[in-house]
Amino acid sequence: MSIIEILSTEKYISGNEISKFLGVSRVAVHKQINEFKKMGYAIGSSSKGYILIKNGKLLFNEYEIKTNLRKQLDICKTIKYYEEITSTQTAVKKLAEKGFGEGIIVVAEKQTKGYGRIKRMWNSNAGGLWFSMLLKPVISPDESSKLSLLLSIALKRIFEKEYGIGSEIKWPNDILIFGKKVAGIIIEMSAEQDAINWIVAGIGININNSLPKNLENISISLKTVLKKEIDRAEFMAAFLTEFENLYFDFQKNGFIQFLEEYNNKIAYKGMFVTIDSGYDVITGKNFGIDENGKLILELDNKLEKIVSGTLRKAEK
Repeated sequence: MSIIEILSTEKYISGNEISKFLGVSRVAVHKQINEFKKMGYAIGSSSKGYILIKNGKLLFNEYEIKTNLRKQLDICKTIKYYEEITSTQTAVKKLAEKGFGEGIIVVAEKQTKGYGRIKRMWNSNAGGLWFSMLLKPVISPDESSKLSLLLSIALKRIFEKEYGIGSEIKWPNDILIFGKKVAGIIIEMSAEQDAINWIVAGIGININNSLPKNLENISISLKTVLKKEIDRAEFMAAFLTEFENLYFDFQKNGFIQFLEEYNNKIAYKGMFVTIDSGYDVITGKNFGIDENGKLILELDNKLEKIVSGTLRKAEK
């Protein structure tokens, strides 16, 4: 527990009480309080002790995320927050390779080398939500790609339930609002022939960040849609809670239970789309996905199932 969590009771607490609770000296308590003040927290002090003053600022760090979580989550045992990092995905993969267990999340205010699928650069300015999580699901390696589909469903649910925004899922890993990309997902893993060692799931969401001019026609932020600043800690806590439920249901009962929901929200369904697999480009009518997460396309009056690729709406 941190000093911020202790002071969240909204009443004065003496430095001596905090010292005893944390098992540190009064000097250490005073030093930590000054550090939290530098982070933007308003902490008042008097002869009664210390108190956290609510000043309306939307702060974002590991303490705020934990405060917004209504319960302890198995997928979120530890949160590591950075003001700036090269890539949260790279950081979590290093932790996975060192043998860390499921439940570590790395989140950053800014990424300097954030990336998505096929190592495409992801613009990760301050104000967005950029994080990666270490997962160790009990599933076969060929089921791993379905986690991207689950993450998409969780994001779609949060946009709609918590913010009243309709969204679509662009197979296999993007979320669209008004036809523009608001979020992207990347899944990377280490596995043996029949067992997963670890999976690192990376999520990037345009929330309060400003988008470069060259991306404004294809991307959008939640702030632009709602015309106000969004509490990112609140958003992340809601998302993690939603995803944890999906994650364990999936391991227990498979993906089939989520298939209809996914297909009801898939982008460009019934329309002609182009799929670039990296070595071939095909165009066909989009019929959604099957129970294995493969995209069903109609080509020359026959159905073909696509395992992976970059999807775009076909040009007329």
